Amino acid sequence: MKRRVFIAALALTACDQAAPPSAKPAAATAGASSAPVSAQLDQLAKSNASVVGYLYSAETPYIVATFENGTLIWRTQGGANAVAKGRVSVITEPDRSCLGFEQKNPTMPDRGPERYLVCEAVDSIKHSNSLPRSQDYSFSTGTLFLEYDPPRGTGYAQLFYAKRTK
Repeated sequence: MKRRVFIAALALTACDQAAPPSAKPAAATAGASSAPVSAQLDQLAKSNASVVGYLYSAETPYIVATFENGTLIWRTQGGANAVAKGRVSVITEPDRSCLGFEQKNPTMPDRGPERYLVCEAVDSIKHSNSLPRSQDYSFSTGTLFLEYDPPRGTGYAQLFYAKRTK
């Protein structure tokens, strides 16, 4: 019995150390923030807008995030596949204000939630993303972008340049 407890403790310690060193802690909970959302994000949500997330060119969309009556639908492959849908809440960090949601992936029930976010920079942001594509991002105040955060300890935040399409 003591051996099982020791092995479980080692496994938990290894899981805690698996997080990338630059991983930011998740917001306390989606919707826990009472901070007001920016006028730009508020207008996107109220008008049921679609925002295209891209890596290199807006003509080649990678992600399509669509607001629909208080929810956000996150699609990949240029809008072909809906991968997540959730009720929108305000999620803030020191350098950004976001509308989005947290959701646990049913294929990874023991992991934390994923976050799907449409964000606006409230301060200048510089972000380097080494995996799966090496790219450096620089967002000035007021810039709109999309962000996907995998469960803590499973990867790195993925950011996308954004353009409103409707």
